[in-house]
Amino acid sequence: MKTLTDTYADRFNKRSLPELLVHKFLTKYGYAHGPVIAQAIVDDILTIVEQCYPERLPPKTVVWLAVRREWKGRRKGIELTDLVPIRLPIATDEEIQLLMKPELRKKLKARRAFNRARFARWCFEAYEQGGVLTLLDLSMLSGMSENYVGELLREYEAEHKRVVPTRGTVHDLGASVTHKAEVVRRWLRHESPAQIARVLSHSQGAVDRYIADFQRVRLLAQKVPIDEIPELAGLSGNVVEQYLALMRQYDSGLALYSESDKTLVSSDDIPVPAPARTVTRSAGRVKGDRSESTAALDTDEHLVTLGQVVEQVACVESHKVVPGKVS
Repeated sequence: MKTLTDTYADRFNKRSLPELLVHKFLTKYGYAHGPVIAQAIVDDILTIVEQCYPERLPPKTVVWLAVRREWKGRRKGIELTDLVPIRLPIATDEEIQLLMKPELRKKLKARRAFNRARFARWCFEAYEQGGVLTLLDLSMLSGMSENYVGELLREYEAEHKRVVPTRGTVHDLGASVTHKAEVVRRWLRHESPAQIARVLSHSQGAVDRYIADFQRVRLLAQKVPIDEIPELAGLSGNVVEQYLALMRQYDSGLALYSESDKTLVSSDDIPVPAPARTVTRSAGRVKGDRSESTAALDTDEHLVTLGQVVEQVACVESHKVVPGKVS
């Protein structure tokens, strides 16, 4: 039996927006899948509305729809389900101070420093909120050209030795130096996976996965032609090229597969595209780099299972037809 309190609660809840929308679904819109599913739909709609149109949005803050950070696939187009709302303060007190610095104003670099700092911050804040921004997003938010935005981000990366998480670097689009290549580069220079995850604001699982992907490419590069590696490794061609460039720099003695005579050749003899110009990397080799990096490649913690790669290679070889050979 309902108490007086329960009756008051029922009467109050019936006057709520969710209850009103559920009632309309069931009585006005011809929805025939029951009140439970209707309630779930209403809850999702109200959650999206609250994210995109918050009641208390701080001053000087904009809500923007960014591409979801966990976006999957190689397509460049995006769907509505690939978007996530994020909040971006237009400027911070520290960035405003850059406009007032005498040394920057004297050199007419104050506004450039201001824009460089806030463009990078927008990207990092979007990434922390589960989204990634494109150069077009940054251009529309700031009123500056995409070329100008890209130039300032490259300056920031060169100065801070850190990849800015734009959509190009996170989703491996375009010629950007990707997060994956930056993770592997730091690992080859003997930074621990935990330190890399902390510095680059990555999860430990993502860092481990990128290192395992590099190991897979390294093993495949010794067994199959380079142009077959992206499909076998499940990586974009851009990422594979950057991994090969890292092999050439840190493991130049590694014997790679040669298509011309089906033999192994030194990685020094394989033309590998130069790393993208997004960041000017300090590529100076220090004493012990090669031997220590080679040892790092064989650690059990992050080594991809050799059997899996050999199985992939065997599958590929079994479908190849050798000229002049009759089976």
